[in-house]
Formats: sequence, structure tokens, C-alpha cells
Amino acid sequence: MAAAFILAFAQLWDAPIRRVLLRALLVTLLLFALLAWAVFTGIGHIETTGWPAWLKDFWAAGAGDAAAVLLSMLLTWLGFTSIATAVMAMWQDEIIVAVEQRYYPAARGHALGFGVEMAMGGRAAIRVALINALLLPAYLVLLFTGIGPLILFIIANGWALGREYLEAVAARHVALGESRAWPGQHKWDSWGIGFLTAGLFALPFLNLIAPLMGAMMATHIFHREREEEAKAK
Repeated sequence: MAAAFILAFAQLWDAPIRRVLLRALLVTLLLFALLAWAVFTGIGHIETTGWPAWLKDFWAAGAGDAAAVLLSMLLTWLGFTSIATAVMAMWQDEIIVAVEQRYYPAARGHALGFGVEMAMGGRAAIRVALINALLLPAYLVLLFTGIGPLILFIIANGWALGREYLEAVAARHVALGESRAWPGQHKWDSWGIGFLTAGLFALPFLNLIAPLMGAMMATHIFHREREEEAKAK
């Protein structure tokens, strides 16, 4: 796992990976800019008619803007992992191909197609979004511990993300049913990839490269596991 992480990080500077990263960042930032605009617009249209005078004054004095900022930050924190995962799904095949061409040129898989990529990425994004939404009360309760929300975030999201990345790589090389079963058959690999990727998602700035790192690590792990299994036969 450590070797896969190092190889993936080193390849971030390759031209094909940089191009995908730039496109994904632009789309992700645009989506969050639209989200922030929607939040500020929505709060700006809140009707204060009938509110107590002191509450109206408090709202007009900046409480409304503060509420918009806090809500935007909360939605960004909760939604970044799922949105970035969905966005990266558009170019995930390119990432896997770039790793395979550099390190595993003899193991060429078949293209998944845009529809399949988006279906798999969308499923993972929805799974992550639901997990974080359901765990929101637990995140709030654990705030007093300081590190509790971070640990819970990594554990919960690690499970979902690891499955997504391993399955996406496996789908290029084995039958669909087998690719869906691959993460379950390699649980420690799935958890390891997921934990590392979720850990990156939890850190400012590094969260920008998290989905790329997850896809690249999964590619290395998948091919190395297949090589080991082939040697064992």
C-alpha cells in the first residue's frame, strides 16, 4: 500500500494526470461557486416580515450574511467528497490508462465508456453523500472531542471510496459481476485505499488530489494483486 501511494503521488506531475486534475478542479470549483451563489441568493430572499424588531435588526446587521457563509462552508465540507468523486468519474478511465501505460503496458484493459464511468461514479457519490448526511448528528456530537469527527469521516468514507476505486479498475479487466465482487474479495486492499483517500479528503489542499490518488493507488494494487495471484497458480 505504501508503494502504491508513493508511485501515485510521484505520477501526479505527469502531463496526462495534470490535465485531468486541472479539468476536474475547474468543474468542481465551478459547482461550488454555483452552490455558494444559490445559498446566498436563497438566504437573501428570506422574508423577515413578522419577525420581532430586534431579530430583524440582528439579521440585517450581518447575521444573514454570516448564516450564508456558515451554511456554504458546511455544505462544502459535507459535499466535497461526493461532488469531487462524481466529477472525477468523468475522467477516471484516463487516470487508470495513464498508470497502466507507464507501469503495466502489457495489461491493457477495455474502455468503460462515459456512461458506465458516470454510473459508477454517480453511485459512489450518492453513497458517500448519504453516509455523511446520516452521520451528521454523530459529527456534531463528536465535535467536543476535537479529532472525533475526523476519525469517523475517514472510517465511514474509507469503506465507500475503496470499493469504488477498486471496482472501477477491475471493470476494465474482468467481467462486470467479477469486478463488483473484487473489492469484497480483497477487503484489506479496499479498506487501505479507502482510508488513505478519505484521509486526503479530510485535509485542506490535499483533498484536491484525493480522487486522483485513489484511482491511481487502486490501479497499482489491482495489478499487483493479479500478478501475485497469477504467480500462485
